[in-house]
Amino acid sequence: MEREPKYQTIISWVKTMIRSGDLKEGDRLPSENELCRRFQLSRQTVRHALEILEAERMVVKVQGSGTYVGDGGKDRTRPSFKNIAVISTYLDYYIFPPTLHGIESVLSKAGYTTRLAFTNDSVHHEKTILKTLLERDDVDGVIVEPAKSAMPNPNLELYRMLLERNIPVIFFNASYPQLGQPCVRIDDVLAAEKATELLIEAGHTNIAAILNAEDGQGHLRYTGYLRAMWNHHLRTDAKRTVLLDSDMVGDLKVVEPYVMQCLEGVTGVVCYNDELASQLLDIFERRGIRVPEDISLVGIDDANIAQIKDLSSISHPKEELGRKTAENLLKMIEDPSFDANYLFDAQLIRRGSVKSPDLQAASV
Repeated sequence: MEREPKYQTIISWVKTMIRSGDLKEGDRLPSENELCRRFQLSRQTVRHALEILEAERMVVKVQGSGTYVGDGGKDRTRPSFKNIAVISTYLDYYIFPPTLHGIESVLSKAGYTTRLAFTNDSVHHEKTILKTLLERDDVDGVIVEPAKSAMPNPNLELYRMLLERNIPVIFFNASYPQLGQPCVRIDDVLAAEKATELLIEAGHTNIAAILNAEDGQGHLRYTGYLRAMWNHHLRTDAKRTVLLDSDMVGDLKVVEPYVMQCLEGVTGVVCYNDELASQLLDIFERRGIRVPEDISLVGIDDANIAQIKDLSSISHPKEELGRKTAENLLKMIEDPSFDANYLFDAQLIRRGSVKSPDLQAASV
C-alpha cells in the first residue's frame, strides 16, 4: 500500500478541523513553527501543505500576519495605537542622530508617536526590548537596526511573534535575513567596491581592508573589497583582510599591534567606516606615519569626522535613509503586501587621504 505524503497530514488535519467547526472562517492557523512541532515535520513540508490549501482556497496567507481559514484573514486588522517602536543600536553616536531624526520627522508628521529604544549593539538588550513590546502590544509597527546582524541571533522567535500579531517590521542599515523582512540601506557591496577602486585607480596594488565581522554590513563590504581586487587581478590574502569584532572596531587600540602587523607592506587601506578610519589616523599619527604621504586611507559613511580629517569616503544618506525607512513602514501598515526594501546608491567623495604610491615616501 502506498504511503500518504507527509504534507497530506497537515492538509487532512486542517480540513478535519474546518468540518468539525474547530476552525472557522477568519480563524488564524497555528504558525509554521507550531505546525512543525505538532506534527514533527520540516518547515518545507508544512509550507508545501499550506500552499496546496491556499491553491484550493481553503486558507489565505496574509504577509506579516499569518495564515487564515477562507478569506477572513484578508480584512483582519489590528486597532491603531498611533505608536511606532524604533530600535537602534545607539542614540547620539556616529551617524545615528540624523537617521533617527529623519525617522521621527516622518512619523510625527503622520500623527504617530515614536517610541525609541537602544540596544548598544547587544542581543541581550534587544531581547529585553522585544519582550516589552510584546507584553504591551500597543505599537502599529517596528523599525529596527539589528544588533550584530551577521551573528546567530537568539531573538528571531520574538520577531516572528510580532509578525504573527500583524505588526509590520522593517530594518535599516542591515537586517536578519532569516526573517525575510524588508530593509532600507545603502549598497554596501558597491560602497566598499568604490572605496577600493579609488585606491586602485591611484595606483595601489597592496591594499588591506579592516572590517567588522559581526554585522551584515561588514560582510557585504568585504564582498565589495574582494570584487574590486579580483576585477583587477590583485592579490588578496588573510593577512590583509583584518576582521574584527564590534568591540575591537569601537576601540582599535586594543588590537593595535595586530592591526599594524597586518598592514606591513600595505600602501592603501579600506576601512569598515569613518569612525574606524579616524581611530587608525590617530594611531598613525602617534607612530609618525603620515596620510597620505606614507599610506592612503578610505572610509565609508561620510561622517562628520571624515570631513574634519580630510578623509576620502563613501556617502551615506543618513537622514534621508531614516525618512525612507519610516515612509516605507507606513506603506506596510496600509498595505501588508508592499515591498518596502530600498537600496541607496553609494557615491564616492574624494578628499586628501589618497595619493599615488609612487608619491608616497614609504609603506607602513
